[in-house]
Amino acid sequence: MAERVLPPSGASSKPRRSEAPSRWLSHPPVGPTFARWTAVLLVACGALTVFFPFFWMAVTSLKTVPEIQRVPLQILPDNWLNLANYREVFEREPFGRFLVNSALIASISALSSVVVSSLAGYGFAKFDFPGKSVFFFAIIGIIMVPFQSVVVPLYLWVNRLGLVDTYLGLLAPDLVSVFGVFLMRQTIEAVPGDYIDAARIDGCSEIGIFRRVILPTVKPALATLAIIKFMWAWNHFLWPLVVVSSTRMKVVTLGLTSFTNIYFIEFNLVTAAAVISVLPILIIFLTLQKWVVQAVVMSGLKG
Repeated sequence: MAERVLPPSGASSKPRRSEAPSRWLSHPPVGPTFARWTAVLLVACGALTVFFPFFWMAVTSLKTVPEIQRVPLQILPDNWLNLANYREVFEREPFGRFLVNSALIASISALSSVVVSSLAGYGFAKFDFPGKSVFFFAIIGIIMVPFQSVVVPLYLWVNRLGLVDTYLGLLAPDLVSVFGVFLMRQTIEAVPGDYIDAARIDGCSEIGIFRRVILPTVKPALATLAIIKFMWAWNHFLWPLVVVSSTRMKVVTLGLTSFTNIYFIEFNLVTAAAVISVLPILIIFLTLQKWVVQAVVMSGLKG
């Protein structure tokens, strides 16, 4: 009978595992890395697509007319400190007055929309009354109505009240935001009802609850609504075009058309005026962007 060979005393009796799997596991898989770099590439391409028109607008505002018309096309200006186009914008037109008008209209519109929308959203979110769902869906239905379809009756109404070519006439369509009512209703609905009940037990009035409990909780949504409404009012063109008839009441969007006519477009002045008109919106967005991010994460904008 053949003798059984025993392993040495120091060796393990278990079979040795292959080292190949451990070597493969020490390296990260290729799939997730490729997907991550693909996502980064797509985001970078999207960012460049969004950023390039603003870059082109800014560099064109620093060019002279011969530089703009030069062939082959020249991207960068010869003189980065050429501010003649900006000076000419204010010399040719009262662009400062246009900025003041736009800032006044947009600020009042944003403030009015925030106040009215938050109050209406609180009512729809935390109170029960007959026809609540009908009224809410009727308000939401207004969002689907294009503004162009109501311009004529709205103008007739404003004209009958004698508000043509006035600040009140410009403000008329923007004092209330239907989108704001929907946004605030969705946001306030997520506020726990226990907070409101506790405030009522402590003897707080409904206005006090709204001011001390609701508003501090929905600050991100309020900031988001203010930014969106300010941008909408700042960028309005059709309604000011219809209701404004004098130079002193023009807003920025109408001021941009002052540098164009049926024969040619002064691109150096149009781009300079466009840069000036974009700066206030950019400053406001950079100031309140953290609130916008919080609103997207915490409020009714999330899916």
